[in-house]
Amino acid sequence: MTAMTTKKIKSEAKRLLMTCFAESAFISMLNIGIFLITYLLIILAGRLTGAHTAETLFPVFSSCPTIFIIALCVILAAAYILSAPIYYGTRWFFWQAASGNNMPASSVFAGYSSSEQFRLCVKLRVLSDMRRLPYFLGFGTAVISEGFLAHRLLTGNGGAENAGLIYGGVALATVGVIYICFCAGLKCIPVGFLLANDPDAVVSDIFELSEKIIKGNTGRLMKLYVSFVGWFLICLPAFPVIILLPYFNMSLAVFLKDCLARDREQLAMDRDKKEPVMA
Repeated sequence: MTAMTTKKIKSEAKRLLMTCFAESAFISMLNIGIFLITYLLIILAGRLTGAHTAETLFPVFSSCPTIFIIALCVILAAAYILSAPIYYGTRWFFWQAASGNNMPASSVFAGYSSSEQFRLCVKLRVLSDMRRLPYFLGFGTAVISEGFLAHRLLTGNGGAENAGLIYGGVALATVGVIYICFCAGLKCIPVGFLLANDPDAVVSDIFELSEKIIKGNTGRLMKLYVSFVGWFLICLPAFPVIILLPYFNMSLAVFLKDCLARDREQLAMDRDKKEPVMA
């Protein structure tokens, strides 16, 4: 079985998206709404605690009192935990849609159907992010340290003469760190879709299969992501992002289904080769 090209994946995603466009748009608006509500709660907490005094809704904080830090942590933790079922419910919806099963938009809330499902979604989200955390902490610390050293050089004697080189070095290091962290996080991207594929699967098996898929298809997945960069840069500040997000999620679902189909075919071929030929 020949692997689907990026162009074919996106073409198939467009075709499938036409059958569930209204539901997909609603789910996209729901996810954006969760982000906006969280953001507004943070700004409100800043206003109430005196941390945000600017005449704007941008996150410009004049101070960081302890009570604001506590409120910030509570808001972010609550949003992170409570939205976990919707995060995986979104992937469940697009996984089903990629199989030709048009589900109602309300199916995105399936993770709230029982305490077991809710805990599973939270557990998967925490474990996925914990696998990314060492890379972000390690390489992020390196970038912050380099930025601090660059600041010291620029404020020291003669540092201004080499400002271009210093800023260029910091920018290059930052881009490199972002790339490394992105590559490290790729192996967790299929987790939500694989949970939809087999809701009764063991968590460790989901992560193992996720890493296996990415290991053999990293280049293809990178090409798929890169093909969307321009669209996200154009649509990020505008309403069309509500259309772009479903297109992106559907493309990911189609890509992963293709990966699983190729893996199953390869396993079948290997099994046939091992079977003895009857005389």
